[in-house]
Amino acid sequence: MYGKCAKPAAAKKVFDDLEVQNLVLWNAMLGGYAQNGYAYEVLELFFNMNSYGFHPDEFTFTRVLTACSHAGMVSEGRQIFNLMVNQYEIQPRIDHCACMVDLLGRWGFLEEAEEFISTFNLESDAKIWATMLGACRTHGDEGRGQRAAEKLIELEPQNSSPYVLLSNIHAASGNWDEVRSLRRSMKEKGVKKLPGCSWITVGQTTSFFVAGEISHSRAGDIGSALRDLMALMKDLCDIDSFYNVEDLSSG
Repeated sequence: MYGKCAKPAAAKKVFDDLEVQNLVLWNAMLGGYAQNGYAYEVLELFFNMNSYGFHPDEFTFTRVLTACSHAGMVSEGRQIFNLMVNQYEIQPRIDHCACMVDLLGRWGFLEEAEEFISTFNLESDAKIWATMLGACRTHGDEGRGQRAAEKLIELEPQNSSPYVLLSNIHAASGNWDEVRSLRRSMKEKGVKKLPGCSWITVGQTTSFFVAGEISHSRAGDIGSALRDLMALMKDLCDIDSFYNVEDLSSG
């Protein structure tokens, strides 16, 4: 609870005060640190486990690899994965592999991530290719992005995400012919992009907002408040240009 409420110090105090501990508690503590970005504390706790008589399991490694990925600890992540496979002889699950692909891809090691997918025979998993495609978009790798998108489309033909992500990659490199080709392909295959949606609950009332719609009863007030906020931020930042808030009627 403390970990999920962004209070890892309170979680650690409860953890330290317990007279009897078990692996579930250690994993919970690791998860609390990892969720709040305390990657160094995750690694310290992980390497202290053996001295307290606890051996990590597959859930332990998921938490540690996730922490390494979010913190950019690529070499540490490689070390942890190798420990899991070679020292603890734990067979990597798909979530472990997804963490490694995310770790390598997120921080620009796209060739290594692609080799990892091939080495562990992960070509048939859509989650893996979605992770790889997102990394290719982040780093503008058009060639690998194309291959990842093709694999993902093959696995999930009605999923609009690979089309959209690959289109963004092509657009960023100025390859507008490919952008138009992807749009035609989506139309021919009947693939539709679902609009973004968000919601907020105030008191007993839940308000939904869908991209491109202005059906909310207070759309005018919301648009006015946004314009006021943007003007205030522009004045506070003291810059000549800032993001423009389009009229809500244009979506």
